[in-house]
Amino acid sequence: MTTTLVSPPSTAITPDTYEWFTCEYGTYRIVQTRYSLFKSIDKEGNDLITGLTEQAVHDCTPLHLLAQQPDYDGRYDLVIGKSSITPDL
Repeated sequence: MTTTLVSPPSTAITPDTYEWFTCEYGTYRIVQTRYSLFKSIDKEGNDLITGLTEQAVHDCTPLHLLAQQPDYDGRYDLVIGKSSITPDL
């Protein structure tokens, strides 16, 4: 009979070494994914925006955070062209 010791989970506090960006609507960080894309993540760990360049993610994340606010009035919601799919006969 072999005995395996299992150590308890570590309760050590790890320092936050990410570079956080703050805008009027929240705080986020940007990381590079394994497919060389960039994505923004909020303080709660939710993925926000994915883009081809880091600058594109920086530009779009504040607008995304604005649209997630409870008092957002929909001023940037716009449909251009057809919003429904119709078969071409």
